[in-house]
Amino acid sequence: MDRRILAVLEGNARTSAAEIGRQIGLSRTAVQDRLSKLETSGVISGYHVQVADAQDDMIRAVLFVKISARPCDPALNWMASLEGVLEVVSLSGELDALVRCTVPDVATLTALNDKIGASDLITSSSSSVVLKVAR
Repeated sequence: MDRRILAVLEGNARTSAAEIGRQIGLSRTAVQDRLSKLETSGVISGYHVQVADAQDDMIRAVLFVKISARPCDPALNWMASLEGVLEVVSLSGELDALVRCTVPDVATLTALNDKIGASDLITSSSSSVVLKVAR
């Protein structure tokens, strides 16, 4: 039954306990009890909203960054604060960071890449436009 509850929630995390019960043949109270146990045991760690790509007219890009100074945290935090930046990932290896961003146009992407690349914290920065995301 727990797997069936989880399957319903994976399809729509906002499904009510009463609706889950109707779909799998349990009472609302029984579903709530099972949900509580799944949450307490850590099987369910949260309920999340996944936003559809409403920004289809936006340009998504990834910047590849080499950081000049150590520790990297000041550069990582600074890049994360920039407008349009969604996520900054610290990496091991040849590159130090990957910056995911969403910007309205190529000029803004160029300006963001130039701003990052011009910082004394950064050795180099290059960008690639995201063509498709498979999920």
